[in-house]
Amino acid sequence: MEEESRVVGKHVFGEMYGFEERSPEELKDILLEAAGIANMHVVEALSYEKPTAYGAVVLVEESHLAIHVYRGYSYGIVDVYTCGEKSRPELAYDFIVEKLKPLRYTRSYADRSSA
Repeated sequence: MEEESRVVGKHVFGEMYGFEERSPEELKDILLEAAGIANMHVVEALSYEKPTAYGAVVLVEESHLAIHVYRGYSYGIVDVYTCGEKSRPELAYDFIVEKLKPLRYTRSYADRSSA
């Protein structure tokens, strides 16, 4: 009997408080650099800006990196999800924290792997 393939899903996410707000393009550049550090392969990157929020999303072959900032609150939500054994989403998350220098942040991890 053939051994079944196993999906390896790693999800690092959290919130950042009290950081200097950046432009959506700067956030996109930070996510692109984070993807490289974490051994992810970029497919597409975009940024957006609305009256109350802005952010950036980077699609990678392994899944995605995203940051959403609520204007005027110095509050952001960061989400890094990858599939596969070779990517390191925790390195991407730590790099984003290092670049944004929040006064306080949370960092959570969820194993999204199959059996």
